[in-house]
Amino acid sequence: MKKANFERLIAKTFLSLETKFGFKKTNTEYHSGGVIVTFQNPTTEVIVNYEIGEYPWVTIADINNPETARTSLDWLLVELGERESPTTDEAFMPIRMDDTHLEVELEKKKVQLLKFGADLLRGDFALLPSLQERAEDYLKECKRFAKRHNV
Repeated sequence: MKKANFERLIAKTFLSLETKFGFKKTNTEYHSGGVIVTFQNPTTEVIVNYEIGEYPWVTIADINNPETARTSLDWLLVELGERESPTTDEAFMPIRMDDTHLEVELEKKKVQLLKFGADLLRGDFALLPSLQERAEDYLKECKRFAKRHNV
């Protein structure tokens, strides 16, 4: 996909972040394998990550401490019972996505973010410690798996 088309897709898909929650797109960083798009409002940072051939993913962070006070939309969905917890297989053998599905997948992420992440988007990070604990437990499990299987 051309950069201009990707930019239009992001602008169209995530317009509601701007209109409903006061976000502004602050950065778009292209690299050899994909792109990272950053949105910010006064309380929250949202990053849309896309690697060519992979499903896009979204992270949400406290604007005051984005390096450590960050979680993914996927962990929020697990916490709320909207998604199954990932298996270690998913970490080592991620499911591939044909790029023709990018628009549909970005739309899904936007809908999930607005429906389930509204508190985080408004700066209410009460769930953040629980979400980070889930992610840390998963990382430990993946490290044990990797060690056991010499990955």
